[in-house]
Amino acid sequence: MNDPEILDRILESCSFRFRSVICPNKDKIAHIAAVKIQGEDADWTVAECSLLPNGEVKCAMACLLRNFDSED
Repeated sequence: MNDPEILDRILESCSFRFRSVICPNKDKIAHIAAVKIQGEDADWTVAECSLLPNGEVKCAMACLLRNFDSED
């Protein structure tokens, strides 16, 4: 994905949030980046987590995303 125009369109269609949350599985602070593709039925998804190697995330990780829609 080296085309800047395609990358810009993808980034414009997503919302990003960065948070520090307590991981219930490891009982440590996790610095996460979450992404939500704009749409009525879209859910937040963890895209990066400081407790995992770069680029590795587990499916959903819903335990880290509680109350994301209610936060700014």
